[in-house]
Amino acid sequence: MMLDVLSHVTYWVTWVLIVYYGMYNGIFLVVLLRGALEVSREVNWPSSMSLSEIFANPLTPGISVIVPAHNEESGIVDAVLALRNLRYPLTRIIVVDDGSTDATFEKLKENFDLRLSPRELANAPHHEGKIIDLWASRSGDLTVVRKESVRLRSDAVNAGLRVADQEIVCMIDADSLLERDALLHIAAPFVADPTVLGVGGVIRPANGVTVSRGAVTKVEMPKKWVERIQVVEYLRAFLVGRTGWASIKGLMIISGAFGAFRRDAVLEVGGLDATSLAEDADLVVSITKKARDEKRPYRIAFVAEPVCWTEVPNTFKALSTQRRRWSQGLGELIAKQRKMILNPRYGVLGMLTLPYFVLFEFYGPIFGVIGAFIALAGAITGLITWQLFALAFFVSVGLSLISSLAAVLIEENAYHRYSRLRDVITLLLTTLAELMGFHLVHTWWRLQGVYRALFKRPSEWGTIARSGFDQEQSENPAARPQSQS
Repeated sequence: MMLDVLSHVTYWVTWVLIVYYGMYNGIFLVVLLRGALEVSREVNWPSSMSLSEIFANPLTPGISVIVPAHNEESGIVDAVLALRNLRYPLTRIIVVDDGSTDATFEKLKENFDLRLSPRELANAPHHEGKIIDLWASRSGDLTVVRKESVRLRSDAVNAGLRVADQEIVCMIDADSLLERDALLHIAAPFVADPTVLGVGGVIRPANGVTVSRGAVTKVEMPKKWVERIQVVEYLRAFLVGRTGWASIKGLMIISGAFGAFRRDAVLEVGGLDATSLAEDADLVVSITKKARDEKRPYRIAFVAEPVCWTEVPNTFKALSTQRRRWSQGLGELIAKQRKMILNPRYGVLGMLTLPYFVLFEFYGPIFGVIGAFIALAGAITGLITWQLFALAFFVSVGLSLISSLAAVLIEENAYHRYSRLRDVITLLLTTLAELMGFHLVHTWWRLQGVYRALFKRPSEWGTIARSGFDQEQSENPAARPQSQS
């Protein structure tokens, strides 16, 4: 009798697992298809407004680029040089030295001839770290804000917003490099549609690329597996994932590594929430919520063409810290915005995106571990058939593999950034390694983040060591050509 009950329970748990992962992967495959169509459209059909027209258009808004930096001496000079070399009519660079204890400020001062600035700061938004002083380059295109650190990136960005004086603010990480036309691409939706409040761009791991004169000159797959796995993840999440969510007006995340917003929209919600571990998603959701509460037309856009190259964690220890933080941050965001979930007032974001992230991204590790253990134990003990287990395995693992392979193929077909056959083969092999091995470890890290969010453990940011970019040749940065702002 007891055996029959166990068999019955295991059978139905397995079917719940099949339906759960069928919904999870099914929704994502639809989003991926929409993303693929958008990528294809961008590649094959030119924009109604060319980049040259945007550059020459007097209505093209100026951009303040805010770069929070804490102990970024290894790459800060290249990051600023890359920003100075961007093709854009009016750019103001704001580096916020967030209490660095290394030579971050000294390198900036030495390479860009900084002088103390008498400029006064705007009053909003609020930030905790006290501002020490302001420095500016002779050309006026670079301002460095030195402040005391409270170890929160969002606090540094909020300090930078007090200096930002352009219509658009673009927030990037100090370990990021933008391609030369990136700002023109990301500005295009703002120019074409005044209701656009935020625009995200594609993020790619810079590990393995070669840099010269502040620009990426050669792209190869990184040597470490921990870095290769992140290449696959970023292709799946950014290139097609977020492109797809934006196409159905359900984009929830614009990465803090590269995103642009109307300055007024950011100030209306009080800047970034310094208490949030998911401050980038929190900002997008807050801006969307305010627009819909006030019944104002709005759009959050995503463009697949401009690429921001950013250094990703190169050790499993550093990666585990990052992923626990992401999972905990998602849980905190869900708790904060729980009234938006399944609320038709908030459109696709409330009715599809947030429920999807609650059910599959946040609670997914719990359902996955419990369901997989019961299904596997049931197959081994004969409580269910191996055929049913195989179906569950295909729906959960097989469809995920199809998604990853599709993202890789879409990238290679559309942009072909990995030109060597060896790199393409490595990329394909990495999709298998990610799903068959790394996925289990990643699930454990996510479970730790879920635990911390559910039991309201103190937020932990942690630190990730940076090794800087591979340089093509040794140069004197001060002698490099600079574009006009």
